[in-house]
Amino acid sequence: MPSRAYARLVWLTFAATMLAVIWGGIVRVSGSGLGCPDWPLCHGQFLPSVDLATRIEWTHRLLVLLAGILVAAVALWTLLRYRAVPLLAPLAVAAAILFALQAVIGGVVVILELPSTWVTAHLANAEILLAVLTVLAVLVRWPAVVTRARPDGAAWLGASALVATFALLLTGAYVRGADAATACTTWPLCDSGALPSDISQVVHMLHRYAAAAVGALIVITALAAWRQPARHPALRPLAALTLALFALQVALGAANPLTGFSPWALGAHPAVASLLWCSVVGLVAVQWRPLVPEGMAVARDVIALTKPAIMSLLLLTAFGGMFLAERGVPPFGVLLSVLIGGAFASGGAAALNQYFDRDIDELMRRTRKRPLPAHRVSTRVAVVLGLTLNVLAFAVLWLGTNLLAALLAVSGTLFYIFIYTLWLKRTTAQNIVIGGAAGAIPPLVGWAAVTGSLDLPAWLLFAIVFFWTPAHFWALALLIRDDYERAMVPMLPVVRGERATAWAILWYAASLIPLSLFLFVIRAAGMLYLVAALALGGLFVWYAVRLVRAADARRRTMARNAYVFSLLYLALLFVAIMVDSTVRLPL
Repeated sequence: MPSRAYARLVWLTFAATMLAVIWGGIVRVSGSGLGCPDWPLCHGQFLPSVDLATRIEWTHRLLVLLAGILVAAVALWTLLRYRAVPLLAPLAVAAAILFALQAVIGGVVVILELPSTWVTAHLANAEILLAVLTVLAVLVRWPAVVTRARPDGAAWLGASALVATFALLLTGAYVRGADAATACTTWPLCDSGALPSDISQVVHMLHRYAAAAVGALIVITALAAWRQPARHPALRPLAALTLALFALQVALGAANPLTGFSPWALGAHPAVASLLWCSVVGLVAVQWRPLVPEGMAVARDVIALTKPAIMSLLLLTAFGGMFLAERGVPPFGVLLSVLIGGAFASGGAAALNQYFDRDIDELMRRTRKRPLPAHRVSTRVAVVLGLTLNVLAFAVLWLGTNLLAALLAVSGTLFYIFIYTLWLKRTTAQNIVIGGAAGAIPPLVGWAAVTGSLDLPAWLLFAIVFFWTPAHFWALALLIRDDYERAMVPMLPVVRGERATAWAILWYAASLIPLSLFLFVIRAAGMLYLVAALALGGLFVWYAVRLVRAADARRRTMARNAYVFSLLYLALLFVAIMVDSTVRLPL
C-alpha cells in the first residue's frame, strides 16, 4: 500500500501538470506561442523581462519545468519503493517518457514556428500524459478493487466515451488550428443556420455536432456508473464530477460566441475540456481496473513478441536518417508515417523471429520465459501478428512516404528472418556480422522517406550501425555464452573463445571512430556531431580495452559494462545527429 506522502506527491504532480496544460491553452488563445522564439531559453535568457506575450510563454515553460521535476520524482520514488505494486511502475515510467516526449515536441513547435500539425501533436501528447497521471492518482486514492469476471455494458460505454472524448479534443484543436474558433458568432446554431456554406463555419459546426454526440455518450456513461455504486466507492463521485464538468463545458461553449469570444471564455473552454477528459479517464479506470491483471498479462505477452526495446532503438536510427536528410525537422506526415510504419516493421520482424527461434529460446535461460517458449501465446498468434504488422508497415510507409522506403522496411524483415534467423544464426560464427545488415536498414528507410533516394550519407549511417552491431552483440554473447553453448548456436565466444571475442569487439569499436567521422568530412553533419562522435567513440574503445585487459574472473563484468555502453553509444550518436541537423553550429 503506497504511503500518504507518495499519494500526495502523485496528486501534486497531476495538479501541476494540469496547470501547465491549462496555461498552455492560455498561450494558444492569447497568441503567445512565439513569445519566446527560441528554445529552451527565451530570447537567449533564462529570466526574460520584456513584453506580455513573452511573459505568458515563459510562465508556461516554468510550469512545465515544475511539472517535469515532479514527474521525475514520482517515477524515481515508484521505482525505488513501489515497483512491485501492480501498475504503479509502468504508469510512472510511462509518465516520465511522455513528459520527455512533450518537451521535445514543444521544442519542435517553437523551432518550426507553430505548425498546426505539431501543435495538435503537442496537445494530444499532453492529454495522454494527463490520462496516465489520472490513472495513477486514482490508483493511490482508491486502492480497493471490486472483483468482476468480465466487463459489463457500463464498462464498455465508458471505454467508448473515453475514445470519443479524446477524438473530440483533437477536433477542437483542429478548429483552433484552422482559425475557425470564432467563425460562428451565435449559439447553438451558426449565423447562417444549421448547415452553413462558409468553410470555416462548416468546420466550426461539425465540431459542435461532434460535441453534442460525444456529450450524449458521456452523460449516458456517467449515469450508468452512478447506478452501480456497489461496484466501487469511487464511481458515484467520479460520475457526479463528470456530469458537472460536462454541464460547465456546454455553458462555456455557449459563452464563447455569446460574449463575443471574451478572452476568459476562450481560455476556460479548453481548460475545462482537459478536466472533463481526466474525469472520464478516472471513471473508466475505476470501471476497468478489476479486469486489468488478466488483460495486462495478455497485452504484455503480445507486446513482448514485438521486442519494444529493440524497436525503440531501431526507430531512433530511422529518425536520425530522416533528420539528416531533411537537415532539420522532417515534415510531420513523414515523421508520423516512419514512426508507425517502422514500429510495425520492427515488431512484425521480432514476432516472426521469435516464432522461428522458439526451439532455441526454450533451451536458453535468458529467453525461456518469452511468451512462445513459455507457452503463454500460441504460435499462430505470433505468425499472424508478424505477417499483419509487416503488411501494415508496407502500406503505411508507401502511402505516407514512398515506395522505396516501404520496400526497404520489408526487405529488412525478409533479410532478418530468412538470412539471419533461419540460416546464418545456426551455421556460422559470422552470423551477426552479416546478419547485422538487417538492423542497419532503418536509417536507410528514414533517409529514403524524406528524399526518395539513397545517397552517400544514408549509406554511411548504414555502415555505422552495421559495424556497431558485432561489437554490441558479442558483448551480450560473452554474458550468455553458456546459453548459446547449450542451444548449440555458433556465436563467436562459443566457437573461438572469450579472449578472441574481446579483441574482435575492440577492433569493431575502434573502426567506428573513423567511420563515424566521415559524416563530418563530407559535411553532412556539423561540429556538434563531430564532438559527440569523438567522445562516444573514444569511450566505446575504452570499454573495449578494459574488456580485453580483464582477467577471466572479471571478463563478464566488463562485458556487461561494454554491452550497456554500446546501447548508449548508438542512441546518443543518433540523438546527436538529430540535434546537429536541427541546430547547426558554424564549422
